[in-house]
Amino acid sequence: MSVGTGGDGARQGSTGLDEFVPEEPRGLLSRGEVLGDLRPTVLTMVVVALAGVLLGLLWALVAPGQATVTTASGASSPLAAEGDHVFDATAIFFLLAAAYGVVVGALAWRRVDRRGPVLLIGIGIATTAGAWLAAVVGTGLAGPLTDRSPIGVLLDRAEATGSATAGAPIPATLSTVPPTIGSFWTVVGAGLGAVLAYLLCAIALGEDDMCRPEGEQ
Repeated sequence: MSVGTGGDGARQGSTGLDEFVPEEPRGLLSRGEVLGDLRPTVLTMVVVALAGVLLGLLWALVAPGQATVTTASGASSPLAAEGDHVFDATAIFFLLAAAYGVVVGALAWRRVDRRGPVLLIGIGIATTAGAWLAAVVGTGLAGPLTDRSPIGVLLDRAEATGSATAGAPIPATLSTVPPTIGSFWTVVGAGLGAVLAYLLCAIALGEDDMCRPEGEQ
């Protein structure tokens, strides 16, 4: 009886030790899988970056210019009512870039067979590069797409000179200055949008392997 009891105790001890043995982690990519992800990720990055051209065109079409008054002496000044348009143009670009990144991140998540860090890093870099390309293309197209035809106007002398002395109106021309992007740091919004969208999808799924088929290369 004592021998049998000892055997049962050994088995129980063995079972207890098994509880402390770490399980094999799931979702880790092999070296072959990582290398297999490189080529499709590079192709995706090229397409995503080139899409920045369309983003730049869209911004150039919707971003507001700034009306400026120029006198015969060459002095120019933006209209007070449109002083916020410089900020508006920059804010519109940032929102478009962030939305572009979110869409890319969501679409990249649908590549179930390529889910993982390689694609995540790739879309982060590609969307940032695409937003930079959009900024370059957008500022280049803003000039030709903006109607800068001058319009003759007359300025009140008292308001134009800042004095209380009335006098004959001052002839001037009213034209529109093309929109500009106040800071090129706004391109970072595209990369942040793509990475956050991808990570939120992974968190919502809640699977270590992100439901990626095993052995995909």
